[in-house]
Amino acid sequence: MPQITFNDRAVAKITTDKTTWFTDSTVRGLRLCVTKTGTKTWWVNKWDPTKQKTRAIKLGQWANTGTHCAWAKKQVGATTLQIVEGHAITRNERAAEKQKLGIPTFGEAFDQYIEHRMGARASGKKPMVEKTAKDYRHTFNRELGAWAHVHVDELPILEINQHLNALQLRVPHSARMASTVAGAVVRFVNKFCALALPIPSTLDNTVTRSRVETGKLDMTVPLSARWAEIEQVKNDHIRLWWMVTTLAGFRQETSRALSWDDIDLELGVVTFSRSKHTYDREIVLSDRVVALFKELHEIKMDDCNWVFPSRRIIGDVRGHIGQVDAIGEDVVTRAGDVRHYWMSAGREHAPTHVLRWLAQQTLTAGDLNMLGHYGKPSHEAQRAAADAIANALWRQIEAAPLSVVALKRECA
Repeated sequence: MPQITFNDRAVAKITTDKTTWFTDSTVRGLRLCVTKTGTKTWWVNKWDPTKQKTRAIKLGQWANTGTHCAWAKKQVGATTLQIVEGHAITRNERAAEKQKLGIPTFGEAFDQYIEHRMGARASGKKPMVEKTAKDYRHTFNRELGAWAHVHVDELPILEINQHLNALQLRVPHSARMASTVAGAVVRFVNKFCALALPIPSTLDNTVTRSRVETGKLDMTVPLSARWAEIEQVKNDHIRLWWMVTTLAGFRQETSRALSWDDIDLELGVVTFSRSKHTYDREIVLSDRVVALFKELHEIKMDDCNWVFPSRRIIGDVRGHIGQVDAIGEDVVTRAGDVRHYWMSAGREHAPTHVLRWLAQQTLTAGDLNMLGHYGKPSHEAQRAAADAIANALWRQIEAAPLSVVALKRECA
């Protein structure tokens, strides 16, 4: 067992290729355990006259602040007195006590969180899908598994945050995912166990490009030019998808999942399955969009009930539209970008609460109080707003069309 002088400068320099215990001859009973991953933990060893054996009591992990060397040295006397008086408890004894109190380990709390999210929920929200649960499990095991055995009220938040910030510099997406999982589990524990534990998080939240940044669209290009591009798309389903997206503002993921069972052409209504709630959202279509859906119905494939079918065959079933199929090589714009035209027109021609409904956004309690509206807008209000937005966009489309290439040449 190597001996060193316990001071922060010396401890900070310690590295080892295997778990090693260090002592300081001037501080009896204090030991430092250093693992090959660099984790440094303080322990106190003292003979327990009551139980007639040597007791090893864990103090905490070393850090530049909080549990540094001066702190550890101060704890030796108090911990030694606890051992002599029979009040000190080991990690196993503490674990048994916490189990009796119902305080889970980080790993147990994660399993309870996943079980809760995948089960029926009183909030009405849909259960977590298996793919998301699988991604969460993979992230937890890979990035947070080192603390799975630690009870949640003893989680070394500083150490976890340092790990996430270091990970952020190498793999930003993994750091963001790990931070999301860790925060979700601790928030769940705080509610489930009536605790107030600090939430693990990264120092820098801008770990990946935002959806706004990745979805930028050059709004200086007239909608007429974009529409001219869309009209050149050869595949009927893809061309009509672009047109519906432009005039109705539908998101790509919701369009991909549409089947003809979701659309009532006679009433001009589409029903979207909500991603986070068990209830569906019924949205009224403008007359122009209904006409586009009727065109789509005329070219409906007999063996496929998807509104936007794919050219690819998945098993024995023709799958719904995929991203490659949706974009196409002959379209300059990217999936979802043209929704900016729709949203801009909507702000001018539709009441805010109706626009939010048509955009499949959920009004928060603050929005409801501010707007003075509650619940689902009437079909009449939705149809009036949808028609107003579509007609405003159509006036832009009917302007003299220019291709994007020609427009750039003219600007140059």
